[in-house]
Amino acid sequence: METAFANLITSFGVGILCGLVVSVPIGPLSLTVINTALQKGFRAAFVVGLGGVLGEALYAAIMLAGHSSLVERPHFVTLFRFVALAVMVGVGVRYLFYRPEKLASSAAIADKVEKRWHHPRDFLLGFALTISNLLLIVLWATLVTLLFAHEWVQPSWQSRSACLLGIFAGGTIWFLLLAYFVSRAHRRISPQVLTRLIRSCGVVLLFFSALLAWRLFR
Repeated sequence: METAFANLITSFGVGILCGLVVSVPIGPLSLTVINTALQKGFRAAFVVGLGGVLGEALYAAIMLAGHSSLVERPHFVTLFRFVALAVMVGVGVRYLFYRPEKLASSAAIADKVEKRWHHPRDFLLGFALTISNLLLIVLWATLVTLLFAHEWVQPSWQSRSACLLGIFAGGTIWFLLLAYFVSRAHRRISPQVLTRLIRSCGVVLLFFSALLAWRLFR
């Protein structure tokens, strides 16, 4: 009994670590969380992050269930690359042409959003940014293979479930902290600097889009 419990704790712990490893690097999802925190406040940004964490957990669950062969299907790969490109270009252009006039109403928007946790558009945006990122499939396939190879996760469904729960917890912790600290900092930033930051997020997202397009069409 003690050995089984220790295995579950290990699976949960490595799941948290994997969730943080995948979530922490700055990419389209993190940039969107930052931008949302700057414009709308903590809760809207956290909901975007939760949507992204759900997408990450979905890919992790597929790989933990033993379906890493998905990355070998050409039509599946091509479809998700096009979806990722469309989502990233759309969000990047929106941020790049962000108008300073919108900042006048940002405080009112933030107040409305802060009064409720549920925000479907933000959640779906985070989920779309993650689920359309093909690199995450490859990354999770690699991480899951490593976890099983070192026996940090056992073949039992209890161990896999504990690992998946840890993955969700790790990603949630990161985006909770990111949304909180950025939303606290935005009140000390002038409208001009805030506009530049938002547009910078758009530039970086379009850069990621250009890299993806180059790999897709070369």
